[in-house]
Amino acid sequence: MLIPHAIDFTLPTRILFGTDTVNNIGEIAVEYANKAFLITNGDTMRKIGLLPKIENLLEKSGVDYILYDNITRDPSNDILDEIISLLRQSRTKLIIALGGRSVINTAKACSYVALNDGSIVDYLNGKIGENKSIPVIAIPTIPGIENVICDYAILRDSNDGIKKEIKNNAIFPKVVIYDPKINISLPQNYTFTSGVAILSNAIESYISSLANAISDSLSLRAIELVAKNLRALLLNRDDITARSAVLMGSLLTELSLLTSKVGICNALGLALSSKTEIYQNIAIAVLLPHVMEFNLTVAPNKYVQIARAFGEDISKITVVEAAIKAVEGVRKLLFDLKIPQKLSDYNVNNEDLPHIASIARRYNFLNYLPTPVSKEDLLNIMFTAYE
Repeated sequence: MLIPHAIDFTLPTRILFGTDTVNNIGEIAVEYANKAFLITNGDTMRKIGLLPKIENLLEKSGVDYILYDNITRDPSNDILDEIISLLRQSRTKLIIALGGRSVINTAKACSYVALNDGSIVDYLNGKIGENKSIPVIAIPTIPGIENVICDYAILRDSNDGIKKEIKNNAIFPKVVIYDPKINISLPQNYTFTSGVAILSNAIESYISSLANAISDSLSLRAIELVAKNLRALLLNRDDITARSAVLMGSLLTELSLLTSKVGICNALGLALSSKTEIYQNIAIAVLLPHVMEFNLTVAPNKYVQIARAFGEDISKITVVEAAIKAVEGVRKLLFDLKIPQKLSDYNVNNEDLPHIASIARRYNFLNYLPTPVSKEDLLNIMFTAYE
């Protein structure tokens, strides 16, 4: 049995980080198989020229591939089961996931279910399979996806519309390639909302009841990197140094979450994106300052460090005043990035908020907050952020 409060840090994933590292995909893939199953959103990846590049690199390395290129936001259970069936029939030995949150989660979940029995809905509703999966190489094209390097995947169950977790140690990807250069073609609003999502995940990891020396050092550095570099991309979207720093912030946050947990922002972001048209990262960006205010009095000393990471002047003021500066630093950043700060700006109906609060409260990671949160607390946070 694990000793209480022990740090359990598992990282079975190879990480490749740096400009043009995506160029290594062929030689990495061939280490696993000479035939791969490539999962992506074809329209988007073709438009930015990334899919043809990946295809060319695989072909040069002698890696044949089956292309499944119609992954869109929150694929249905039927699509997920179709992929699982194709993986089983083709006896695929390697999956390459090229894309954002939906693509990465689809690949990870299907890699696991395909080597077990049953359908995707079985696992979305608690079925546990054997500890095995098809190796996955993930190439995230959007920073701020918090569940790439981890043992779970989150997908929307199209039967009830709720986003659920499929968890097993086998779900860790074998390789993740972080290449800041491929993020340059992202629309600016994606860059900024994903950057704020990184910031939110890092802050929630930092103040979690599971936070520890490892997660603290990683998450606080991530906060500093994002806070100091996201604005630079306002002035120059091609600033590869700033883009690399933000992407590194994303990676450090993921590593911190291996021993810590996300919190209220993530729960509400999942619930809102389950039941409305708002994207998860946008919901998180809107909610972040309101959630920080909710947690301020239970983590004031850590908020002081967050304020310092934002470059706020906290000399000659009290701890509480310095903690408030952390919230102010986030609000200033959101203002500079021109991210609307009301849920009502995104066609969210306030009559749906009580049901959304109920969904959010079901997520297990809310048991590791610095202070308990009720459904009513979650509802009040959303009402505050609504107008």
